[in-house]
Amino acid sequence: MNSMQLQRNLLLSWTGLAILPWLALANVTAAGAAAGARAQYLALTAKNHTPPPFAVVDFTYGPQEKIGRTSHQWWQIEVRPEPGASSIPLFALRCLTSRDPLTQDRRAIQFARYLLRIPETGEVLEYRDAHTGRALLPAWHDFERYFVPRPSAASGRQKGIPETCEFLGHVLTLREVHEGAGWEPWAEARVLNLDREMLVGTGRNFKDAEGHRLPQKPDRRNYTYIPFVEMDYQMMIEAGINLFTVAPNQEQFVRSQPVFYLRGAAGTPPLRYPADLYRANYIGSVMFMDEPSILMVGDTNVHRTLRYFSDAAALIEKRTRATYLSAGSYGAFALEKALLDRGVNFGDMRLMQPDYPSWETYYDTAFYQMKGGGMGIVHEGRYQLPEFDQAVERFTGVKRIHTARELLQYHYAFLRGGTRPFGKSWGTAIYGQCDPAIAPQALTLAYDMGARYFWFWTSDHEHHVPWPEQLALARTLCLHARQHPRPSIHGPPPKLDTALVIPSGYFLSLENLWWVRALDKEGENEASQKYRRLMQRAFLAVHDCFKRDVDFDITIDDGRPIAGYRHIVRISERE
Repeated sequence: MNSMQLQRNLLLSWTGLAILPWLALANVTAAGAAAGARAQYLALTAKNHTPPPFAVVDFTYGPQEKIGRTSHQWWQIEVRPEPGASSIPLFALRCLTSRDPLTQDRRAIQFARYLLRIPETGEVLEYRDAHTGRALLPAWHDFERYFVPRPSAASGRQKGIPETCEFLGHVLTLREVHEGAGWEPWAEARVLNLDREMLVGTGRNFKDAEGHRLPQKPDRRNYTYIPFVEMDYQMMIEAGINLFTVAPNQEQFVRSQPVFYLRGAAGTPPLRYPADLYRANYIGSVMFMDEPSILMVGDTNVHRTLRYFSDAAALIEKRTRATYLSAGSYGAFALEKALLDRGVNFGDMRLMQPDYPSWETYYDTAFYQMKGGGMGIVHEGRYQLPEFDQAVERFTGVKRIHTARELLQYHYAFLRGGTRPFGKSWGTAIYGQCDPAIAPQALTLAYDMGARYFWFWTSDHEHHVPWPEQLALARTLCLHARQHPRPSIHGPPPKLDTALVIPSGYFLSLENLWWVRALDKEGENEASQKYRRLMQRAFLAVHDCFKRDVDFDITIDDGRPIAGYRHIVRISERE
């Protein structure tokens, strides 16, 4: 799978936009049928001896509406579990788009409005991008291909309506066409303005009961954890948290709010297929891929044999790709597998959740994870100045007191420099070990440098950030964002001062690299000397950037063009 193409498709699915500017869209094709035409289709299953997951799809044409100088088409689908007028729809979807999806035109559809009605829950929701005010679509890969009806290539037509369509992996056959169907606005629709460019959240669905830090010495102490209730979610949303992992019984507190949420397919109530997949704020079951680099280092099948830095770089790429493209708990097809296990009939559809990052301690491997197909990275932020100063001194031999900003700039240089070449996203997560005095700046500086993810770790002794601290940090970040609006992170990246570029196969680590067997414990063999030279030269360049107060990234020279920087500084390990 081409990762750059996947990232492009993901961006389009989130925004509902094409590459062309909104007001410069090509002229739409004339609608296949007049307003008020209503077509009823019956579902034909694509899987042997298995009924389809729905029985009937009603497609209704609404009026046309001008956006700028371009006519757009209103249309609606109602998906029913059984034939007959008494069958209550599983959901109804109403959209305003740049063209009629039932024409043979294969150009990408531009969505101006996107509204969803789910009769079972009584919800009527409209999803909009908070930055553009335009339609926000669900983030599933190939959303338009699978989730919007489209005519089959050989279909004939009756009264302008295709006789055969493809939809959700199955085939629709036209039963009848009526004219004069009514079209009333969904005046009761609740508008959800969603900010996909700044995702603030925790990976847990509970908080600590103590509400303050517990001492972790002389003995580690764990907190008392209690599930979030409705009032807690209200407080978190007011504080600016907009990303939640929820249990099925907690979903009701977030699904109609202007926030994103994740949940599994099972539980009470179970995920409603296919209705819940049309919620633009439901983003799947996987929040993150767990530490590809750390798990590699901890694998005895690897670290007893891995010898060279290039071994590690290549293996991180492959492990990231293998995990991401899997149906395992951290894979992009995890939700697909869970629904298949529940008996959902997908036909020939693939359900892929493409947009989630790795959550990683080894921030310096960001480039290789992105090259391996990762879609982003969040650093486990345990930022402490004394430890950082000591680690730098081990390589440079020079005692230097860094500022908190310098510490953060150094870490973020790897995250931004590792994701930027691939058009991916990055961010930081505050851990309990992070100096509380640094934590607010860690979030605000990450925002200023273009981060997308701003997370907190909940649980596990000293790793835990007490819930009141999470709320306070979220408020600080969101106030800063309101006072310092930034350009869209999905627009053209800004030109930066300097790229510090190291040879492919290397990464600059302040950790103990005992598992890179080419290095000797005494640091005297050739491999160790080359690596020390690389680290020393890198820190000379980093400290020069600090001294001159220039913005810099740290990235890898793997042969691809290094663009978007005023200066490129290449750092070598050679004599």
